[in-house]
Amino acid sequence: MENFLNIEFIYTCMKYFVLVGISISTIELLYNWKSFQDDRLYSWKVIATRGYFSQKNMLHRLANFLLKYPNFIGVILLRLLIILLLVVPGIWGFSQAPLFLALVLTSLLINYRSPFGQDGSDQMSSIVIIVLFLYHINPENLIVAQAGVWFIALQSLLSYFTAGFFKAKGDKWTKNPTAVYMIFNTSTYGSKPIAGCLQNKQQAITFLTWSTVAIEVMFPLVLVTGYPGMIVFLGWGLGFHLMNALVMGLNSFLWAFLATYGAIIYCCMQLSGYWIF
Repeated sequence: MENFLNIEFIYTCMKYFVLVGISISTIELLYNWKSFQDDRLYSWKVIATRGYFSQKNMLHRLANFLLKYPNFIGVILLRLLIILLLVVPGIWGFSQAPLFLALVLTSLLINYRSPFGQDGSDQMSSIVIIVLFLYHINPENLIVAQAGVWFIALQSLLSYFTAGFFKAKGDKWTKNPTAVYMIFNTSTYGSKPIAGCLQNKQQAITFLTWSTVAIEVMFPLVLVTGYPGMIVFLGWGLGFHLMNALVMGLNSFLWAFLATYGAIIYCCMQLSGYWIF
């Protein structure tokens, strides 16, 4: 666990985990490149009709140039190239900040161009790479480095708490706890074998549903549990996201939130008195 007292190690973990997740999403975009053509589902001619593009200003002309087909495919390829440059160890003898800035800009363009189906993993990944950019401007600035780690940790914990809080307000999660079974029984995110195993087993369904809500709501307590108590929360989180990736296909969540776990461990150990000035 001593490595997690090294803030440079934390940012290195954050970097590689988030880049794996962004790589997956980028490759998925390239695989579906035809859908961005002018006569397909994600045509820029249709998306550009959104209200705030009605004015023919400089922003409109720039966005129209970068986001129309086939130029948008170039933006996707550029992001993939930036990722490859960032993952090659030792290739850059100077600051990586310009590369992270380019990654931030291309990611924002892609998120803006493809607003449909965005989820918490996309937002978390964007936040992480922005923090990485700020860190790499001056890695020697310990105050900025620590602030970035704390921001990522608190943002991650807030995401878990918010997800659990709003689940708790839903009847299918609390009053009539069948949400987990209903999710597994869908064609999009479900699994027929798991749904079959849970069928007519209300106690198991209730346990899985309620435990998901309870642990998500209590997840911020990881900061005060210390070591090894935090392993329980983080182990649950890893198992939760791994199951969602394998069963529901939500692989981007796994890497986006794993990128925040090093920061959570760092902050937990700091509050527990392990961190030394």
